[in-house]
Amino acid sequence: MTNCAITECRDYTENELDSAIRKIIENTAFPEVAGKTVFVKPNILSDASPEKAITTDYRALDAFLRILKEKGAEKIIVGDSPGTQTGKLNASQCRISEVVKKHDATLSDFREENRIHEIDGIKIPMAKALDEADVVISFAKFKTHQLMSATGAVKNMFGTIPGLNKSPMHFRYRTPESFAAFLMKIFDECHVDYAFLDGVIGMEGPGPGSGTPRHVGLLFGSANAYAIDKAEAMIMGYKSVPLIETAEKIQRGISDAAYPLLKPENLVISDYKRIGDGKKNTFRSLIIGTIKNAFSKNSNNRPKPVFDIDKCKACSRCVNVCPAKALRIENGHVVFEKRKCISCYCCHEMCPFDAINVN
Repeated sequence: MTNCAITECRDYTENELDSAIRKIIENTAFPEVAGKTVFVKPNILSDASPEKAITTDYRALDAFLRILKEKGAEKIIVGDSPGTQTGKLNASQCRISEVVKKHDATLSDFREENRIHEIDGIKIPMAKALDEADVVISFAKFKTHQLMSATGAVKNMFGTIPGLNKSPMHFRYRTPESFAAFLMKIFDECHVDYAFLDGVIGMEGPGPGSGTPRHVGLLFGSANAYAIDKAEAMIMGYKSVPLIETAEKIQRGISDAAYPLLKPENLVISDYKRIGDGKKNTFRSLIIGTIKNAFSKNSNNRPKPVFDIDKCKACSRCVNVCPAKALRIENGHVVFEKRKCISCYCCHEMCPFDAINVN
């Protein structure tokens, strides 16, 4: 059985990170990287300052890249492509570009360097770096997620689809369960060899972009990304989340692992601010939503976004990312056509001004 290592890491100081990452590597099936090209995929949802806990912390990435070079990695590619990105990836505020440059790595945003995959009969562009790399590593962030309850190492690889190409996928896979099954196919296409999860400072509440930073003090690592995501959900206090529940139905035992260090059941944060209850949301979406959708293609019973006109800056990010074309800007304000909304919450995820709530 694959090991999933969880260890304490109290802060982002160099000594804490170095010790924690090495302990994780020693207790798991970490791949051989000497003489190889390694593609590291952090979570860069937006170029936000580290204090907001929206991205994989640059200091954790710094410590890991240092160890990769020490282990003899010949070339390191670091890449992501935020959902609203139309121009060159800017990872300066989150300081990831600084770290990439420090280690003579390559920063890739997949806009032009991608290749086509066919999934469920549709052609999807994905990062060419996946072909160039001998080793692929997901380096995700410990966060809640409005649609999927929690986001971690598996969903992190959704970011290998460049920019706005992600939006149609939400329109095609409208329930958390169907989207979870799609995420599994994307993850398989990425051939991930290993995964880390930055849980030193996580995010609770309305994640993945508008929640509140929360000190968790943990780092995770495993060759089994599903085991990491299952542990993350347990520690957040979820009984279940759509990704793991769906994955286990498709492949029983996919998230099983041994925990040689800390065990997730002993680390549960009882007052963690979750997105409802993962299992309840899954059941409601799967059963009631399926019945409603049988009568109306656009109908679902999940909560809808609510726009705060005082906070909204009419930046159009929500309009650009909405797969259902339910939003537009008129007279300096967002106009929301509720009947078109598919409750994917892409608008909420990408809003840089916390102007969108889900009720």
